[in-house]
Amino acid sequence: MAEVRFTELYKVVVTEYEAGWGQRVDPSDTKLFTTLAEAQAYKRHWEEGGSYECYWRAEITKVG
Repeated sequence: MAEVRFTELYKVVVTEYEAGWGQRVDPSDTKLFTTLAEAQAYKRHWEEGGSYECYWRAEITKVG
């Protein structure tokens, strides 16, 4: 069996905020990336647009 080693990964967790409903994290929106640039692009994708009633924020965490 081949072993794969990652020196570092970047985990992006997306939180949805909706007025009158609260906030939630959908596990299917959480992704792991091998480069910070990819993680930042995914974060920007989610944080574009939205309104005062519904918007998304993403958090990048370094893993490993």
